[in-house]
Amino acid sequence: MTHKATPLSIRAIAIGFATDMFLTQLFVLALMIVLFDPGSSSECLAQRIDFHLLDLLGLSWGLLFTGLGGFVTGRLAPASRYSSAFMTGGLSLLTSLSINGEPSEWSYILGLALTVPAALAGAWASSRWRD
Repeated sequence: MTHKATPLSIRAIAIGFATDMFLTQLFVLALMIVLFDPGSSSECLAQRIDFHLLDLLGLSWGLLFTGLGGFVTGRLAPASRYSSAFMTGGLSLLTSLSINGEPSEWSYILGLALTVPAALAGAWASSRWRD
C-alpha cells in the first residue's frame, strides 16, 4: 500500500495567515484608541495602566487570533489540516520575529513558544467543528 503525501494548501495558509494578521492589527488599533484617548479625563489610560497586564492582554489575544488563523486554515484544507496550520503558525512566528526584534520579556518569549501550538490547536478545533 502506497501512502500519498498530501500537498500543502497555499490558499488555506494564506487566508488563515491573513485572518491572524487582520484580527491582530484590528485589536492593536482598538487598543491604541482605548489607551491613548483621554475621553473626558485629563490623562489617558496609558498613563494609569500596569504594563504587565497589557503584556498579558496582548499575549492572550494574539494567541487567540493565531488559533483562529489555524482554525480557518484547517477548515479550508481538511486533507492537510495540521501541516497547513503548522505553516500558518510558522508565518505568524516569522512575522512576530521580524516586527518585534529581540526577545527580551517573558510575555514575548512565551508568545514565540506558543504561536505554532496555538495554530495547531486551532486546526484541531476545526476537525471537531460540525457542519
